[in-house]
This record gives sequence, C-alpha cells and structure tokens, in this order.
Amino acid sequence: MRPTKLMINTESQKYPIIIGENLISKISLILKDNSINFKKCLIVIDKNIPNKKISKLKKSLKTKNVYTYFINANEKNKNQNTINCILEILLNKNFSREDCLITVGGGITGDMGGFAASLFKRGLKFINLPTTLLSQVDASIGGKTGINTKYGKNLIGSFYQPKIVLSDISFLKTLAYSLWVSSIISFIFFSTRRS
Repeated sequence: MRPTKLMINTESQKYPIIIGENLISKISLILKDNSINFKKCLIVIDKNIPNKKISKLKKSLKTKNVYTYFINANEKNKNQNTINCILEILLNKNFSREDCLITVGGGITGDMGGFAASLFKRGLKFINLPTTLLSQVDASIGGKTGINTKYGKNLIGSFYQPKIVLSDISFLKTLAYSLWVSSIISFIFFSTRRS
C-alpha cells in the first residue's frame, strides 16, 4: 500500500500526516522527502511498544545520534515529574533546538512528548508516531499537548504542532483486543459529541 499524505494547516504551521504501513522502516527517507533534518533525537516510547518495532525504528535512524526513554504511559504518570525526566535527558545530552524529540505511543505519550518539546529551549523539533487507533485519528492532530495535576486532567499544557505525524498502521496489528474495543468506543463517543 502506498502511503497517503495529508496536509494540516494551522495559524502557526503547516505539516504533513503520512498514513501507511511499515513507515518506521522508511522514516529516514520520509524525513528527507519532507525536509526534516536533525543530528540527534530522543525517542520517548510507551513501554508497551514491541521491541521489534523499536529496533526497526532505530535501524532506520542509524545515521542519527539516537537516545531512548521508556515511559509507563498512563494518566497517573502524565505529570510534571515525567516531563522533568525527559527535559533532564535533553539537557544532559546537550540537545539544540535543531535536534528532535520523537514520540512512539498513544495519546498520553504524544501529549507528554509534545509538551516537553514545546518547553525545551522554547521549542524543539517534534515528530509524533501515534500507535493506537484513537491517537492516529484524533489525539495526534491539532497540536494539543499537556499533563495532569492534582487539580484535574490536562490543566497544564500548550498548543505545539509537530513537524510531521507518521501514522504507521502496522502498529495497530500489535494492539491487544481490549485496546481495540476501547479505542473504537472512545472514537464513536467523541465523534458523536462533536456532531
């Protein structure tokens, strides 16, 4: 299947969403085709992502200096402490604004990675690889990022657009059945609320 490219236009930025299968194996070529350049990247990864997928992604980025940070992506960990851990790595490894943060996971991972990218030196390149159905059709679009506090959900955040969104549908084959059902129910619920 040939990848599909959609363009998102916002007030601040224009960026592509690429939809296709096995995009992680071709990420270097996709980034080059879309003029996205960097030397270093931090990949923030949901710990439930299969190791085989992570290996493919890292292999495709072999010309870059790649660092990884695994998170337990749940609402409890979607907080400032996790953001501080991500920022600490970026600072410790001397990242610049021309380097990149890549998220691999569902909406929680994308929210946290995008928020950290928006904070670091007032804006680091950000690439989102959503891996769940709901994150591919909803959470990865629009630039909403944020974290939870003891006062409520998503109360601290920013609007920060990615340079590109890669919706690799091969990730959907790795999801547990219960996550599929949950994603479909959530998608139907949010779709009807917007109507």
